[in-house]
Amino acid sequence: MEKWQRELANRIFTVDQLAKQINLTKDEEDQLRNLNNKFKMAITPYYLSLIDKNDPDCPIRKQAIPSIHELVVRAEELEDPLGDDIRSPIKGVTHRYPDRVLIYPTYNCAMYCRHCFRRRIVGQEEKTLTPKEMERAINYISKNKKIKEVILTGGDPLFLNDRQIGALLNKLKAINHVKWLRIHTRVYVTLPSRITAKLIKIFKAVRPLVIVTHVNHPKEITPEFKKAVDRTNNAGIMMLDQSVLLKGINDDLDTLKSLFYGLLEAGVKPYYLHQCDLAQGISHFRTRVSDGLKLMRKLRGFITGLGVPIYIVDTPGGYGKVPIDYNYIKSYNDKIVKLETFKGDVRSYIEP
Repeated sequence: MEKWQRELANRIFTVDQLAKQINLTKDEEDQLRNLNNKFKMAITPYYLSLIDKNDPDCPIRKQAIPSIHELVVRAEELEDPLGDDIRSPIKGVTHRYPDRVLIYPTYNCAMYCRHCFRRRIVGQEEKTLTPKEMERAINYISKNKKIKEVILTGGDPLFLNDRQIGALLNKLKAINHVKWLRIHTRVYVTLPSRITAKLIKIFKAVRPLVIVTHVNHPKEITPEFKKAVDRTNNAGIMMLDQSVLLKGINDDLDTLKSLFYGLLEAGVKPYYLHQCDLAQGISHFRTRVSDGLKLMRKLRGFITGLGVPIYIVDTPGGYGKVPIDYNYIKSYNDKIVKLETFKGDVRSYIEP
């Protein structure tokens, strides 16, 4: 058994297990016992090691341990906030954009993140595609020549074993009109030992391949994370990151600066900063869009453009991502465009 498999086998699932590792008050224990009947918990030993065991406000702890706030479901919140199901022409596939599709080989994850927008379905073993269902999904992709990119998501595709991952990637790679593959994964953060030399060899065989990580706080950029990223980059595989703007975790300027600089230094390009989705029970993580815009305004020009992601709202109901940004055009009259610089000065650009 490899190290990553041993870590999966030793995950924290119960309150009793957690209480031996984290200092919990009696009230916290009682709340967690009630919550664990409703919300699944799974924490890898590695991710648990990043938690400040004495700090209830630890940003790592908040992402891993259930909170009583998850019982609050607001009227605007949705069971399927991004419309994955209504955009699904066949089981295991979401086809939202003309040239790319999502495929869900498993709904299992190394850890169940508390802000997950697919919390309705993640961790349900029975939802994992059977070989026949996977064959139908691949057949759907092979018949639709408009599809240029296939994105493996879930769950976490890297929860699967090497044989399963290799077989799926090779089948997708064999489809002529599929030009590149992408994997969305959180294991670089929650289970970096999963990025083995054998797995990298599988990745190399199907390039061009893009790996998209999900890092939300500088504390997640550890030596283990960096080692996994180095292995991937050295294989000639592009690495991007999607972060989520989370209240009380990273919704301040200093944290975001450290996060994006840290990602760049590790060899990962900040790609998207997502506004937290309208999933049920996660309103305590949601910020205002106006606050997100203010943060992006304070980043632009003050850190390298390589480190500034695109701020995104994924529209409820499955209508796609909408990039939003501060409006730097102050006026546009008679071919004169008045532009605000990053320092707040207004300068003119004259059109021909």
